[in-house]
Amino acid sequence: MPAIHRYDVGLANTLRARLGLPPGDSAIVSVSAAGALERLQAAGIKASVRAGAVRVSFHLHNTDVDVDAVARALGH
Repeated sequence: MPAIHRYDVGLANTLRARLGLPPGDSAIVSVSAAGALERLQAAGIKASVRAGAVRVSFHLHNTDVDVDAVARALGH
């Protein structure tokens, strides 16, 4: 389990770095940006909205390719 957590958080932190956000200790990344949900959906990326921010999360089935796709969809 610790290795899975490190992997998931590593992907999330890679995305955070691409978006100019500080690192965290969660596999969940929240982004407040106008139109973010629509851009992610247009790219075929599943996301949700919580407390006014778009939320994506990473797990074992995700790779750096997924991080790149999210960053591109968000304009980074």
